[in-house]
Amino acid sequence: MIFSRVLSFVSFLTLFLCFSVVASGPATFPQARSDVKRQTNADVDGVLANLQSQLGTILPQIDALSASGNATDAEVTPLIGQLNDALNGASDNLGNIPALGLRKRQSDQDTANQVASIVTDITNSLNGIHGHPGHISTLTVLLASVDVALHRLLIAVDILLVGVLKLVAVLLVDVAKLLRGLAFTLTLTILAL
Repeated sequence: MIFSRVLSFVSFLTLFLCFSVVASGPATFPQARSDVKRQTNADVDGVLANLQSQLGTILPQIDALSASGNATDAEVTPLIGQLNDALNGASDNLGNIPALGLRKRQSDQDTANQVASIVTDITNSLNGIHGHPGHISTLTVLLASVDVALHRLLIAVDILLVGVLKLVAVLLVDVAKLLRGLAFTLTLTILAL
């Protein structure tokens, strides 16, 4: 009997406290705003556009060395270093963007196109040098370093825009053979190619 009275009192007290908290003020929850959705894509696209601009000065130099047919370690190594710096800088900049998880889905395709273009441009330029391995003794190490930097960039994109890499993978089906030839295992793995 005492137990049932104690239980009734505890139940009443719990109910009273719950209503007191609710009555004291309404709970507010942050609302998803459409400008926040667009901002995440815009921020990522801005970083990727800056990266493309940097690649626009680095990759033509690599292409020129490839076309000459006699690229050396001394010529290629600094360019690969610049390429890695650009990729790592973009990854760092993407890491500074808050992952809101909210975005405009139609913009995902634009972002995927941008990422696929970056991967394709890098792959095509490095594939040209890969055809002249005799002059570049450290080529395997240099290519592995680019694979790591590119993989890091793709992870950063995937963290901010989950699902975009699936769109990128579809766009890179034809480039997958070149990626395999360059031994870009990390890049192939994250894209599931």
